[in-house]
This record gives sequence, C-alpha cells and structure tokens, in this order.
Amino acid sequence: MPHREELTEFTPEQYPPFPDSPEFSSVQLETISLQKLIDHDTTEEDRVFEACKGRGFFYLDLAGPESGETILKGAGEIAQVGERFMALPTDEKMRFTPKNKELFGYKMSGATKVDADGNRDNAEFFNISKNDMIIPNDKMLRPWPQNVMDAKPLFARYSKSAHSIGMLVMDVLARQLGIDPEEITSRHKIEEHAGDHVRITRGPPRKTIEMPEIQTPSHTDFGTITVLMNWLGGLQVWSESSRKLGALEPDVPGEWLWVKPKRGHAIINLGDAAVKFTNGVLCSGRHRVIPSPAEQGKWPRYSIVYFVRPVDHCKLKTLKGKGVPPADDMDEEAVEAKEWIYHQAKGLGSTNIDDK
Repeated sequence: MPHREELTEFTPEQYPPFPDSPEFSSVQLETISLQKLIDHDTTEEDRVFEACKGRGFFYLDLAGPESGETILKGAGEIAQVGERFMALPTDEKMRFTPKNKELFGYKMSGATKVDADGNRDNAEFFNISKNDMIIPNDKMLRPWPQNVMDAKPLFARYSKSAHSIGMLVMDVLARQLGIDPEEITSRHKIEEHAGDHVRITRGPPRKTIEMPEIQTPSHTDFGTITVLMNWLGGLQVWSESSRKLGALEPDVPGEWLWVKPKRGHAIINLGDAAVKFTNGVLCSGRHRVIPSPAEQGKWPRYSIVYFVRPVDHCKLKTLKGKGVPPADDMDEEAVEAKEWIYHQAKGLGSTNIDDK
C-alpha cells in the first residue's frame, strides 16, 4: 500500500467505504432515534436502556432536532479547525500542553502507553475545554490557538448541543432506574467547571498494510457519556461485555470488532462515572482505536469527541434508585470527580499530563 501522507485534507466525500469483507468483522449496534428520545417514545427509551446495560454503545440517528443538526454540521467544521492546528510546527503545538493536573490542551503522538510492554500510541489529540468556550474571552482560564479562538462560537454551539444530547440519554437511564433525574442534572450543569471537552483526534495514514498500529489503547472512558463523530473506520469494541474499569486489557475472553462509521449518526457510549452512579448496572464499553482498514487507511483519520463528565467537585458515589443495588459504606468516602478523572487518565499511561 502506498503511503499517502500528502492526503492531509479533511475530505470525507473522497473517503472509500468501509471494506465489505469477513476479514473486518464488525459489531451490530442498536440504532436509536434522537427525535424519538426527545418525543419520549417509550419503546425507544427501553432500547436505550438495554443497550446501556449490555455493551454500553449505540448509534444515534441525529436527523431532525436542531441539536442533532448542530452536531452533524459542526463536527466537520471542527475537524477543519483541528486540521489547521495539527499542521502547525511541533514547538507551536507544544505550547498548549496540559498544566496543573488538567487534561485540556495538546497531546503529542507517543505520549500514551498502549500495552504492558511500553509501546506507544501514534495519535495526536487536542482537548478544548467546554468551560472556556462558553464564557467571555476575559474569563477564560487558559490561552488557546488563534484558529480555535476564531471558531469559538462554533465550539460553544457544539458543546452545548453535545452536552444536551448526553444529558437527554442520561435522563432516560435515570428514569428507567428510578433515580431522580435531578440527581444526574445537578452533577452535570454545563455552566459549572468540569472535565467536559471537545477532543479533536488525528491518526496518521497507515504506513504499511499490516495490522495494527495502536492509536488509542484499550480503555473505558472516564466520564459519564461520550458523543463521537467520525468518518473512517478505526474504532473497535470488545466483543463481550467487559466490565472491569481502569485496566488496559479486557477482563473476559473475546475479540476486537470494528464499529463502522454511519453517516448521519453519532456513536454514543457510556463512561465509568455512569457505572459508578448506578453501582455497575450500566456498562462503560471497552474500546480502542487503530488505523483505518484497507483503502481507508490511506487517509489521516479525524474524529470529534465530546465528553460529558461530572462537575469537578461532584462526589463519585452510587445514587439511590429502585433499580440500583445499594452501595457499601465505603462508597460514602467518594473522591471528587476532577481528582478521580485525573488519576484514571494517569493510570492509562499518559506522560503528557503535568503533575504540578
């Protein structure tokens, strides 16, 4: 396979389809309608609940509501912002590395361990704080590249829409479990400081046909719920419901299955905080990212992720609900969300997080 490093443009209309071959076994995920969730369709709500108790992943059809249209259009525009940032010299990008136990900013390729042997990843991230994007410039807590500042209204709209979609799903799950929805809402107020951010990821084109080089290692997400937009294959989920959090490897036998990108749809998955809030009833889906398969691998792979996370000072402990098993006494000694997420990220093997 030729190395097409010159194909650096974000050009989804040129991307070849996901390969139709038994070699690339893909997972079958439920497809849920955002419009039906907004309309409180009880059948759709039941399907969401079953998906989130099982694998913790599903497709979300974004057609119809304004929030869905914002994600559909905005994801491509944010990818273009990311493309311009990733093209900057390394020294310029390194000016925006995280500080003070925060995860916001630039992660260079190779900053994260991908396995027990110490091998490193090959993807770049840029994490853009939700809180800085939705407030006036003079209230922001950190500097941002000029092209991010130029697109600040876009990031604000996107963050608000993705956050609202995540909270809509969590509201459904709370009611299914008999949890007062306000117990979820109060822990995820968009105006309060939290680890929420838009992540722009760039994985380089595949250099050889051999599989795989790891772009993001096996993990579960640290927050409550994740909204992902992508255009090329690369995301894989473990074939079985692997429920052990904070480990690099799955805790049950199985295999990695591809998640096909689906035009007009986001990919939704739960994170570890949702597991903690429900004492293990819900599942934080284990996943990883490798380079895109076959002909798709000739292009750089961009993805746009929004992480909905509990507010910084929220205690990570089990909530009360008729469908939630009671927690033991140790659960009351819960750590605050900001500290918990920070240590989860360090445990994943990142050397790109400042301890100061």
